[in-house]
Amino acid sequence: MHLCEIQLENFKSFARKHTLPFKKGFTGIVGPNGSGKSNIADAILFVIGPKSAKTIRATRLTDLIFNGAKQDRPASQCKVSLVFDNTDRTMPVDADRVSFTRIVRRAPTGSNPDNYYSHFYINGRSTSQAQFELLFAHARLSGDGYNLVQQGDVVSSVKSTDTERRRVLEDVAGVTHFDHDIERVNRKRAQVEENLDRLGVLTTELRSQVRALEKGKEKAERYIALRDDLQR
Repeated sequence: MHLCEIQLENFKSFARKHTLPFKKGFTGIVGPNGSGKSNIADAILFVIGPKSAKTIRATRLTDLIFNGAKQDRPASQCKVSLVFDNTDRTMPVDADRVSFTRIVRRAPTGSNPDNYYSHFYINGRSTSQAQFELLFAHARLSGDGYNLVQQGDVVSSVKSTDTERRRVLEDVAGVTHFDHDIERVNRKRAQVEENLDRLGVLTTELRSQVRALEKGKEKAERYIALRDDLQR
């Protein structure tokens, strides 16, 4: 599996539509400072889905939308598609090419500028970010992982401690993914145990009420019997 091409539309400095092909092997992208080379890496991260917008050098996701230039008006949305070769079925999708598309659209005029609409598509079909993450997990891709080596990452790795370096290796090997699953299951178990404790208290209280009602029922039945005898 490899990345075949990136399709950008009004993403950061890329006004209108652009397609960047990636052949098998090594592909180099060169250009002067400010030409948008780093924005290509940001586009990949944008689709893969980092937890923070700061990872793609933005304060908020609406900052990723093309903001206009001398000959181009500001856009209302940005769109990025990553097209992968899936002939080896690394991803559990019955297609030789899998396209992941993410769109961020500004909210209507007059509302909070931080508000936006985010849409996800797989091969043109609407889906969710959770489905994105699930399929990327099969390919060992993560927006917060080590699939992309960005500026400063090499220096940071060299200066890291043994413990930090081991954590990186465990992340790459997928060990921490299981640790996160264990933590999530333990949190659910703790919540279930807490709910069981609450149900236990509630059950004890209900049993006490049932006993009181049974005594009241016995008194009521005795009263009815005595009343019938008195009437006779």
